[in-house]
Amino acid sequence: MATPGEVAATPATDDIASARAFLARIYAGYYPDAPLETLLPGDEVYAPAFVAALDANQQVHPGEVPYLQGDPLCDCQDVAEDLRELAFDIVPHGRDELLASATGSNAEHPFQVQLTLQRHGDSWRVADVATPTEPSLLRAIVRDTEQVKRQQ
Repeated sequence: MATPGEVAATPATDDIASARAFLARIYAGYYPDAPLETLLPGDEVYAPAFVAALDANQQVHPGEVPYLQGDPLCDCQDVAEDLRELAFDIVPHGRDELLASATGSNAEHPFQVQLTLQRHGDSWRVADVATPTEPSLLRAIVRDTEQVKRQQ
């Protein structure tokens, strides 16, 4: 029970706190010259449907570059700035989903992505990524896969 002046924890506030911890764990490895082992494996980061879409897209591009040519979490190919101190604005988004807007404080190199987080057991996984230039990476990957299949 909350004491006077405290806010009682609710499922929504617990979800937001656990999602914030998940995002902090993900972005802990995003800084210049970070060794690759600091990045979490994809199955610990992305929702199964997102991983399946990536795999399907790679399969239709054998020996070629697939649709995704960089890291969607930093919207980059190489981490050039420190993303360990991002600000996260997290709000509920339907059942077992949250929207997390991640923004950086570097005015010279603005950073902004919106992550759709999906509950995965007692943790979270990234189900989709949106940037100022790509409103849904998942839809773009699926669309590219379907287009290549039609052309084969």
